[in-house]
Amino acid sequence: MSERTDRLLTDGLTKGYASDNPPVEYLRYGFNLKANDYLSPEGGHYHDEWFADDNGGGQEIVRDGEELATRVYAGGIIPIEELLKLCFTTKDVISRLIASVRELGERTRLGNPCHLELSDGWEYSYEILKTSVEVPLTIGYESIRYNGREVCAHGHMISPIR
Repeated sequence: MSERTDRLLTDGLTKGYASDNPPVEYLRYGFNLKANDYLSPEGGHYHDEWFADDNGGGQEIVRDGEELATRVYAGGIIPIEELLKLCFTTKDVISRLIASVRELGERTRLGNPCHLELSDGWEYSYEILKTSVEVPLTIGYESIRYNGREVCAHGHMISPIR
């Protein structure tokens, strides 16, 4: 991984999933998925596909020149019945996730832990569970909590493609 691919992962995420642009929805080999695509002014390419509404996973792929990297992720939100007991919907949780990603930018979902206190009892955190320089691989864990209760979680694995 390099600063260029890290930047592309961040820019693609904020200008794709965390933007106001709706994802493209399509069918691939019998599976419904959503996707975002971003081309940087410098010529880098970011692509994100996910199979999820409340729970699921996906993969981000970036290319900058000859360098490629990927970030795969899985997880989601607690069951809607539990959210309703807290007087929230899936959309409320996703809006907190998007707000966190926008505010933190390159400080999250890469190789460093971070924490963000949101308004009204909401909290975002990203921690590094394991880093292997020799493989190379970084494994992270993203969490959104409301008044101390985890309501959303994603595992992330980041690696160059060789």
